[in-house]
Amino acid sequence: MRIRSFLPWIVAWVAIGSSNGRAESPPARPPPEPGCIGLVLGGGGARGAAHIGVLQVLEREHIPICRVSGTSMGAIVGGLYAAGYSPDEMAHIVTTLDWKDLFSDDPARVDMPMRRKDADYRYLLNFEVGYRDGRIITPAGFVQGQKLLLLLRRLLISTWDVHDFDQLAIPFRAVATDIVAGKPVVFGSGELPLAIRSSMSVPGAFAPVNVEGQLLVDGGVMDNVPIDVIREMGAQRLIVVDVGSPLSTREQLTNPVALLSQMVSALMDEKTRRQLATLTPDDILIRPALGDITAAQFNRGEEAIAIGKAAAEAALPRLRTLTASPADWQAFEARHRMRDFDPALIAFLKVDGTNTQTAPFVKNSMASEVGKPYDADRLDNQIGSVYGRGNYQQIDYRLQEQDGQRGLLIIPADKPWGPVYGRVGLQLDNDFNGNSQYLVSGEINATNINRYGAEWRSTLWGGRIGGIASEFYQPLGQNATTYVQPFVLFRKEDLPIFDSSGSRQLADYRVRRDKLGLEAGWSPVSYWRLLAQFTRGYDSANLTVGSPTDFPAQTSNYSMFKVGVDWDSLDSAQFPTQGAHVQLGYEMYRTVLGGQVSGDVARLTADWVPRFWEPDSRYHLLLGMRVSSAVDNANVFETQDFLGGFLNLSGYTERALYGNQSALLRAVIYRRTGRMDAIFSTPFYIGGSLEAGNTWHSKNDVRLDSLIYAGSIFAGLQSPLGPVFLGYGYADGGHSAIYLTFGSLLRPRP
Repeated sequence: MRIRSFLPWIVAWVAIGSSNGRAESPPARPPPEPGCIGLVLGGGGARGAAHIGVLQVLEREHIPICRVSGTSMGAIVGGLYAAGYSPDEMAHIVTTLDWKDLFSDDPARVDMPMRRKDADYRYLLNFEVGYRDGRIITPAGFVQGQKLLLLLRRLLISTWDVHDFDQLAIPFRAVATDIVAGKPVVFGSGELPLAIRSSMSVPGAFAPVNVEGQLLVDGGVMDNVPIDVIREMGAQRLIVVDVGSPLSTREQLTNPVALLSQMVSALMDEKTRRQLATLTPDDILIRPALGDITAAQFNRGEEAIAIGKAAAEAALPRLRTLTASPADWQAFEARHRMRDFDPALIAFLKVDGTNTQTAPFVKNSMASEVGKPYDADRLDNQIGSVYGRGNYQQIDYRLQEQDGQRGLLIIPADKPWGPVYGRVGLQLDNDFNGNSQYLVSGEINATNINRYGAEWRSTLWGGRIGGIASEFYQPLGQNATTYVQPFVLFRKEDLPIFDSSGSRQLADYRVRRDKLGLEAGWSPVSYWRLLAQFTRGYDSANLTVGSPTDFPAQTSNYSMFKVGVDWDSLDSAQFPTQGAHVQLGYEMYRTVLGGQVSGDVARLTADWVPRFWEPDSRYHLLLGMRVSSAVDNANVFETQDFLGGFLNLSGYTERALYGNQSALLRAVIYRRTGRMDAIFSTPFYIGGSLEAGNTWHSKNDVRLDSLIYAGSIFAGLQSPLGPVFLGYGYADGGHSAIYLTFGSLLRPRP
């Protein structure tokens, strides 16, 4: 595949990636029939959808194909065609796939475990590094190809027991590259989904595929238009489709990345020219005029198919010389069909523990599949839930037959850059009135501590908050639906004190918070959990700015029991388009085990994004509510809540209002701008909010006529550092502020 720039090349093929399989020499095969027509489908990322248009014309003109070879996107189209798919069926797949979702390894957020969802509210960057054998390691590709592999399994499930590619409806070869040896690897046997997957591992975008010790990447590196492969298969006449991108122009070579990309493209282009030079006058070369369609624009699949069809029709005078007789075409149609597949009961389940330390955990999590008929949707969801824990590079599966029964072999592979992972995060708030705050955080997560999936996570903070927290998470039981989690926290944080109007800062405390505890929970499904927690803590607040007479030092020694329920079905924690996030907790402070605080606190946080518009609408509405109440007006730091800042009574400074009672209602509407069908884009939003709320020191002070009304307008960007907002807020009493802030649109409790 030739490319126009290095970055589009990397992201362009993010539709195709990594796995485990067998690269073997092609097995012995019967000689092809006289006049065998071979089809060569080259690599080209999204431009490869044009192959489908060519196939539509070939079928319409009754031109039978007896051998197929393909590279990269050509391997996908060629493999599906060889397995019995019709061009129209492939066109439907390409034009209806959610390509953007396919390029993300993680399952849909609603299917992720609650523990993984919690991380979305800690403002961590979506990039991790690993630590292994005394050194820091980064992932070998931006995408591991998990969803693509499951998609290929689903599409090609009828070939689950075919291991000789000559036994497909049409004999087929896929080409990959051994990146260590620097030579092509031709798949003629093994597992068809894995062979195709290996052919599509774009270097830098996808991690290499480890196949029997060989690190395989995209076949286009060595053989982007595999004419030599189809000749070795015995084809006498060839139809070759080249969909590679043209080289960049002089004007486009404006930076080092473009120059590096051009160098790689030029080498690939030279290899392709050598292959094309071997064509004879009897062979037919088709080069669709794909113009400005890039290798990354999978959203233009329908357009590429039409261009491929037009290119084949332009070659009709030559193609029609290959038209078969009615009898020969009828025989081809009889052969070219998908094999029958019976979704029999899953009688057993095994886990291959070769590349994982948590085989028992995976087996417990997937045990419910036994005794049910094979169902691709259900199995994908089950695997996605386990994969969503974030500890695996890949989880593959295969159907097996043993003693006349069919079962599942689950093949998990731990991340090779683990088992210790690190991520960093950033928060920044500035209201341009002299008040600014920053928080830098780092998280270290040690996984696979035991065979049952235990994790040890520690978090460090610097800036507005300084300190460390650590927790040990141990899943338990079948399907790992319960857990226990001891934890400890030591941190200090700034606490500004404002006058009753929230206008003038009077003092500043540095609050020290130390606590340890134990939490137990139950999460039978991925979007809610019940929890119970005991915490033993000690708080102290030392004055750093202000009058010691008016603001004395304070301490709080407490024991707290908590019960709660969490619900999180949001599709995104940054700019959600549907779902809800609800946290309801009841905290009981008691004078036991040295605790000196007595009182109860109820807290509710709820955010809901109803579907008033179509799923693909640009407009979204977020309705939020936050209520906190010290039931008996106990007045200690732990019972207080804070308001102020962007979307938390906009116009006020962050945490300008505090009290033992608080309430906030808000409605936020936001609109996504730019092209909605672009697969690789940076979402940009404009929006506004209406807010009402206040804080009170006593329940007797709570009145509707004391509510503060506020609103904001803002622009938001989903950047690599997370959501960034620039907004203006105004509240009753003339409070106004301009905000520059990093953080979630949901704005969880500070």
